[in-house]
Amino acid sequence: MRNRKNALKYRKKIQWEQIAYYLDTKCPKCSQKTVWQVYEYDAKCCILCNEWLDDVCGDENCYYCNNRPQTPYEVYYFSDISPNNATQKKNWRRQNYQHKTNGKIKHNTKKKLIQYYYHNNE
Repeated sequence: MRNRKNALKYRKKIQWEQIAYYLDTKCPKCSQKTVWQVYEYDAKCCILCNEWLDDVCGDENCYYCNNRPQTPYEVYYFSDISPNNATQKKNWRRQNYQHKTNGKIKHNTKKKLIQYYYHNNE
């Protein structure tokens, strides 16, 4: 079974690839290779620092700068990220089935323990 932390990192990278493309350059602030160019706003960002590396141009009529959120994660959060084809959808379901099942079992077990605790202590 794959490590959950690595699986989430991989999924996050795949999702970032849908809204931006990776630049093989270092961030000037953190010196890590985590710089991405966001398609929609035509701006560079560092996902580790969660900051834009390009300043706004100052033009009042600029579509890119006027609509750009404060942080890159807002773009990531509000973007409509979904699988593009049937293979990706199937792979997503396969990867998430175990997590959902285990989460439900853990939730029900915790709920029963809480109910048992409150009934015995009243």
